[in-house]
Amino acid sequence: MTIFNYTLLKALRNPLTLIFNCVLPILLVFIRPLWEGEGMMTGHGLLIFIVWAGTFLMAQGILRDRESGALTRILAAPISMRNYLTQNLLAYMVPLTLQIMLITIMGKMLYSWTATFSAGLFLALAVFTVTSVAMSFAWNCLFKTKDSSFMSFSALITFGTMLSDAFVPLEFFPDSLQYVGAIFPAWWAMRAINSLSELGTMGADFWTGIAALILFALVFLLYGGKRRMI
Repeated sequence: MTIFNYTLLKALRNPLTLIFNCVLPILLVFIRPLWEGEGMMTGHGLLIFIVWAGTFLMAQGILRDRESGALTRILAAPISMRNYLTQNLLAYMVPLTLQIMLITIMGKMLYSWTATFSAGLFLALAVFTVTSVAMSFAWNCLFKTKDSSFMSFSALITFGTMLSDAFVPLEFFPDSLQYVGAIFPAWWAMRAINSLSELGTMGADFWTGIAALILFALVFLLYGGKRRMI
């Protein structure tokens, strides 16, 4: 069995991971008020929150391997740390990206989204997924136990989503807080999606958000890749 298959099967055995990565996103698409008119901001915000939480739950697999000693046993075989990490990250990114594709296809069918909007939404969410996986990987490298990692990251996700224009418009926050959320990938993902929703096309703000997400992903991957795993 390859590391990719092992990681994927291990992640899918976790009921919480299945709920966040399979059940909730699909159910969310069928709630029509969240995808029409002003409700779309809430729909996108909830989807960003679910994707962010779901990627973190999957990425905890590396931390569980460290805790259980499985990582030491795996690396005793003729496999490099780079190969192990690459296959793990791909096992998280591939199914989540396919899920995003399914969501955008369903949205186009249910709500008659234009091809441009559907393609832009897929791109924004797919890049955000990659960035979230990279961030979760880097974050888990800071901790030795999954419990401490989970508790701190749960607070981070909640705080970060609130300041990212996901649930509450940024105009409602004091001026001093409106740009604090820019330190989180979710802020840039919402900037790209909101620009796409308002203009109906992939304008400058959309591509700025995508570029920022890619930069975040590179920084997180570089940081996590340099951390000592065992």
